[in-house]
Amino acid sequence: MLPVPQSPPPTVLAPTIRRIGAITLIMLFTAAAVLAIIRRGPWYDEFYTFYLVRPGTPLSLLWPAWLRDNHPPLFYALAWLWARLLGWCGLSATVEAGRTINLALLALTVGLMAMIARHDAWFKRLGWYYGVALAAMFPALDQIDQLRSYFLSFALTALVLPLLVHHIRCVRPSSRQSLALGGMLTLAFSVHLVTTVVIAGLVAGVIILLTLARRRADAARLTQIAVLAAIPFAISTAMQLTTLVANTQTFWIPPGFNGGRWAIETELAGALGANLVLDLIALAGLGVTLVSATRRDAQAQTTMMVIIALTGGLMLALAMLVAVHLHRPLLITRYLVAVDPVVAFVLALGACRLARRLPAPAVIASDLAVLAAAALAIHANLDRTLHQPSWDGTGRVIAALVQSCPDTRVYPNMDWNANPRNFPPHDNHEVVPFAYGYVAQRLGFSLALPGSHDLSHRCPTLFWTEHANDQHPDAQTVIGRLRSAGYPIGSGRMMRIGHGWILVARP
Repeated sequence: MLPVPQSPPPTVLAPTIRRIGAITLIMLFTAAAVLAIIRRGPWYDEFYTFYLVRPGTPLSLLWPAWLRDNHPPLFYALAWLWARLLGWCGLSATVEAGRTINLALLALTVGLMAMIARHDAWFKRLGWYYGVALAAMFPALDQIDQLRSYFLSFALTALVLPLLVHHIRCVRPSSRQSLALGGMLTLAFSVHLVTTVVIAGLVAGVIILLTLARRRADAARLTQIAVLAAIPFAISTAMQLTTLVANTQTFWIPPGFNGGRWAIETELAGALGANLVLDLIALAGLGVTLVSATRRDAQAQTTMMVIIALTGGLMLALAMLVAVHLHRPLLITRYLVAVDPVVAFVLALGACRLARRLPAPAVIASDLAVLAAAALAIHANLDRTLHQPSWDGTGRVIAALVQSCPDTRVYPNMDWNANPRNFPPHDNHEVVPFAYGYVAQRLGFSLALPGSHDLSHRCPTLFWTEHANDQHPDAQTVIGRLRSAGYPIGSGRMMRIGHGWILVARP
């Protein structure tokens, strides 16, 4: 009689399940990211980025435009290099192709995270929950499919945190660890102004904690690393300062305390609600950690020091951002993507502490539940991001109308785009008509020649407005403006789609 194979013990199964789960989750998230990159319609800010890195334009013309924007030029430089790489590979220059830079950033982030875990056993235990928490958060998928700098902010913050926390856990970190943190801080400081403040707040929180713990040498060393890392950002800010101040004299972000508070609350609530199973496990783990810390458990006390430093640093950063917002509005949810990795790290700390207290079968069950919740969150996030308004909403309707009646005339009605066209930097004045032309070419219809006022007598004449979500005129108001501009419109009806509309006019 053959012996019955014995199942591996739970202590062996747990790390195996985590490895398989991590690979599965990475594949699932990557597949969702690829789908979102391909299928999500473009929006105005992506056209702005694409215009500022467009092929065939000398760098001598693009570089000043990068400095005219309100953010450091790092992402524009990376996107410009990526566009050149795509061109060298024979790939066409499109917004969707440009978005694939974020897939490269994702691969690099996963690789660096694995490298950190390989050299840090403490983070290796934590990394499973950290990765699952990050993957389930809406900004991870919502920003990876955009030709903007927000996913880079998300990824760099996620990488800074374990390197920064290492300086709490270890007395006199090695030169290699300090160099790694310095390099990551240099990049993280130079992506987006709000991200810079969040990262600076986190660093300040750790420095304050080290000082209070009488580790003044470590606090001084971390201060030196942060100051050196901030030099490139300081240089670029000095080059942009005059333009930056002028650009924000009149700004489109809603001012006032309530606007800033709403943005912060929305981002924090979204991060905390991304994976409810992980939330429950983390909450229990944080409770266990607090109790253990009061009983002088050294590991629990270290974990509490990390939590206090990160949450205190985040609160300091948010307070600074609100103060700036009251003077010059700058807080909206997508600018706050650096907040989400901080929440993910704290949740991972709690979950990891509880897992070390549970028997192996319970850990396996909880890991599977957390993984399933993350998979469901990714699916929901994909559906949500694909249904966000874009220029494809109005564009595809126009393409269908033109196909059904080829003599249809299409006019971009930019009279309602005065705000984006007139907002500094002045590149906006060129990006708006570029966006209309790009979408028309992409979807296979032609725009009427500039200066023409003729209407089609066989088919409708379409007046197309996009990126006007803050305006809600009725058809008669739109017709009245067009008549005063010289268009002989007899009647028309208006279709509101997403952040734009189409006026279907007849002579």
